[in-house]
Amino acid sequence: MRYVEPLSDARTPPADFFSILLVGRNRIGTVPITETKRDYYEILGVDRSATRDQLKQAYRQLALKYHPDRNKEPDATAKFREIAEAYAVLSDDAKRHEYDATGHAGVGERWTADDLMRDFQFGDFFGGRFDDLSSVFGDFFGQRTRPRSGASRGVDLRYDLDLTLEEASKGGEREIPITRSEKCVPCAGSGAKPGTKPKPCPDCAGTGQTQHAKTSKGMRVVTLTTCSRCNGRGQLIESPCTTCQGNGYEFVTHRLKVQIPPGVDDGMMIRLARQGEPNANGGPPGDLLIRPHLRPHPSFDRHGDNLYMVKKVTFPEAALGTEISVTGLGGETLRVTVPAGTQSGTALRLSGKGMPRLGGKGKGDLFVVTEVRTPTNLTPRQRILLEEFIVQEAERPEQG
Repeated sequence: MRYVEPLSDARTPPADFFSILLVGRNRIGTVPITETKRDYYEILGVDRSATRDQLKQAYRQLALKYHPDRNKEPDATAKFREIAEAYAVLSDDAKRHEYDATGHAGVGERWTADDLMRDFQFGDFFGGRFDDLSSVFGDFFGQRTRPRSGASRGVDLRYDLDLTLEEASKGGEREIPITRSEKCVPCAGSGAKPGTKPKPCPDCAGTGQTQHAKTSKGMRVVTLTTCSRCNGRGQLIESPCTTCQGNGYEFVTHRLKVQIPPGVDDGMMIRLARQGEPNANGGPPGDLLIRPHLRPHPSFDRHGDNLYMVKKVTFPEAALGTEISVTGLGGETLRVTVPAGTQSGTALRLSGKGMPRLGGKGKGDLFVVTEVRTPTNLTPRQRILLEEFIVQEAERPEQG
């Protein structure tokens, strides 16, 4: 969770506040990454206008197809890495915007391969069912992950949930569609057309591996390789099931009710136990990981539990002091005292009017940042008064 140092009741906000308000919340390092890569949209087989749900669906289908646990082809691991990196970039709004604007060159200047994958948790997304990937991605991204212990379980699923700032503040129940791969009913998961069965591969005798022997310097060396005919499955399907096209599973969409806690923020994860993919070997299902994404708000900018908004005040109001009204996030009218001599950029605190803190521990604060308007199109009378003001200011003794 991000944290912004609290301000006093009336003081200038951080120097980068307005750039944060306009540019966004992320602070990105610049380390180059490899340049020679295929177009991410082409890798996932989607249009450049694809929605987040379309990206997720394309990723899941390709990931299941090329996953080393399912696909024993020599290039399956490389393709899986490529697919995962494409989705990690395009599923993140900031990274996707940069990629759309500048391509691989721009992404390479802002993020390393580690940065691209940092928020994409393979252990959580694929669960214990694919524990062997800890070494695959550990080597590829320069880090080692420790395999999980205990019984194997199904794949964890991730769902990206768009929320308005108001929805994140109130929390409540949301219904979301979740698509999971489940055992194909017509073929009972065999992949073969009903009434038929897969046959053992004759090349590997159903083992999924073939032996190659050669004699060198009087020694007989035997090597085992993945069977090219059955791709390591040990079985051949002569008549594929028309429902699942021989995969043994099909995608089924369920609608789940999810409780969103008040105060949820970007980057948090809501975990629903046992709502992920089922385990192919009879183990427990994986979990569903819900990642909230807060939409930009036209009036408020969020930093941790605090909210910031900009309020324009006139030059006389700032000089003489006044009381102004602002509208809070919940639509309520709030009164704010503007002290005499307030400068543009002063943050005025309204305690307890920010976002709810998780766990019901009160609320953050709302900071009203003043923007003093310089008068334009003065009337003759106003011009005379301001000119008189300038003269009187010049005659005042300097105050140390």
